[in-house]
Amino acid sequence: MRIIVDRNIRGAEATFGQHGELVQMDGREIRKQDLEGADLLIIRTATKANAELLDGTSVRFVGTTSIGTDHLDIPWLDQHGICWSNAPGCNADSAAQYTLAMMSLACERLGRILEEQRVGIIGRGNVGSRLQKLLQALDVETVANDPPLADAGETGLVSQAEALTCDIVSLHVPLTKQGLYPTLRMIATEQLAQMPSGALLVNAARGDVADGPALLDGIRSGKVHAALDVWPGEPLLSSELLERSVVATPHVAGYSDDGKRNGTWIVYEAFCEWSGQTPVARDGFDSDRLSLSIRDPANTLDQALDAACFVTDHDRALKALSPQAAEEIARGFDRLRKEYPFRRDFHGWDISCQDSEAGALLTRLGFNVE
Repeated sequence: MRIIVDRNIRGAEATFGQHGELVQMDGREIRKQDLEGADLLIIRTATKANAELLDGTSVRFVGTTSIGTDHLDIPWLDQHGICWSNAPGCNADSAAQYTLAMMSLACERLGRILEEQRVGIIGRGNVGSRLQKLLQALDVETVANDPPLADAGETGLVSQAEALTCDIVSLHVPLTKQGLYPTLRMIATEQLAQMPSGALLVNAARGDVADGPALLDGIRSGKVHAALDVWPGEPLLSSELLERSVVATPHVAGYSDDGKRNGTWIVYEAFCEWSGQTPVARDGFDSDRLSLSIRDPANTLDQALDAACFVTDHDRALKALSPQAAEEIARGFDRLRKEYPFRRDFHGWDISCQDSEAGALLTRLGFNVE
């Protein structure tokens, strides 16, 4: 088989590479001519899998190692008999943990205490539910809104209007344009007006879930603050929105090594089932563990989050791009994602902590405390 793979996909050689010729490319640069003679296309969100790319090619299987599928033209793929797979939940822990780190940093910069905030989670799926558990482990008051889950009989949910009354509103929904509850620009002028003055909007879902101009107006007026990992129209970011965001990172919430490898493995298993191939053994597929020694128990959470998620570093790197032209910002945005350093989820860390109370806190969050 000839397999075209986004070069940012972790573990592709150990999985797909065992079944054919692996051709690794920059995801945004994959074009139809690159797919000549290809059987498989394995991508992330940077590649649009649609008729423009695939019509007339030999590709019969498209896999995206991401949760979202808004970059796949699923009706067209189905109509043309092209099997497709995504990786729901693969990086849910990674995205939830990173969102917590974004919130913590934003609260620090706004002079607020995270544990004293009330957080409204919009979308209690794989990521939102995990974020809620992390916040509850810190004794942060939370509410969650999820109309599809409510329709399915899930209890303990609130209306969107109630979620919007919280000090922090965190978005964790897929990007959808149709259906009963479309999410495209679901946070616009009307919704921002319902938020308390000075509230913080956190978005680590999809950029276009929020209306960019409306959000920028809300920030300019002082109505809301924003901590953003995803951006309207990315990678063509608004330089002003970038400058004015309390926390700004380059769409990397789910970019832990664990999340990437989980995504690869989920799509790889789908490929093996589709093709009748025997999958390779997963033994040894995960990464080495990392370690941290907590020196100041009074600052335990900040130290652990900074080590595990390093939001501050990427906030600094992305904001440094804001004076540049839009095309340069876009190139820098992609570069930061491509060159993102090695990161493990909380369970991949061994932490030495002498303070029992601080150690118990980290244990509740999922770290291994020695």
